[in-house]
Amino acid sequence: MVIILTLNVVKDYLKIDYEDEDNYLTELLEVSLIYIDSMVGEGYKNDEKAVKLAEILQKKLVSDMYNIRGTNIDIKTKQDRIVSSILDKLSNYITES
Repeated sequence: MVIILTLNVVKDYLKIDYEDEDNYLTELLEVSLIYIDSMVGEGYKNDEKAVKLAEILQKKLVSDMYNIRGTNIDIKTKQDRIVSSILDKLSNYITES
């Protein structure tokens, strides 16, 4: 599996300077990429700007899952417009055969 972000980039983003969470963070990186790819496909990976958007989205997803310690979303949670708009943009890219 290709991980757009590295563990070190995510740890820097989350301001984590210890190794205790490395396995968990690696899992969150994988899950966040699976989520993005399942929502929009992989066509965006051929466009440098789209990959940058995906990286921002992946940081947000990892941060959210890390801070809540899970993937459950409260039914009362409002939709995140940034996440929705990035997913919408990334879905416009077509996978080249």
